[in-house]
Amino acid sequence: MALEDLPKRERAILELLYKLGEASARDIQKEFADDLSYSTVRTFLNNLEQRGKVSHRQSGLSFVYFPLAQAEQEGLSVLKQAQETFFSGSKTKAIAALLGTDASISEEEYRELKKLLDSARDEAKGK
Repeated sequence: MALEDLPKRERAILELLYKLGEASARDIQKEFADDLSYSTVRTFLNNLEQRGKVSHRQSGLSFVYFPLAQAEQEGLSVLKQAQETFFSGSKTKAIAALLGTDASISEEEYRELKKLLDSARDEAKGK
């Protein structure tokens, strides 16, 4: 199941785990301002664990949960699906859309993008 297919609360918990690296159910409960009960958070964590998104280790009497995939891996999956769905599979259209959301990029970002594009071009040429 892809990140964007997760129910809203489960996705929010997983995103929080990406941000924190790991957390107990109690830690996660404290991060949500609304009235999520401890047992509800545990249910969401169990669902995420059954879906293969998180795992846990025991720390004293508590379980500490952590994501099984890196946030970057999940992000790539989401971007690839968006590229296929919204941009007819075109990397160029997807990149143009991303750049169009904030036309200003730093000199460092420009150099990184140029390096990636040069590398992709060289790879396509078989170098």
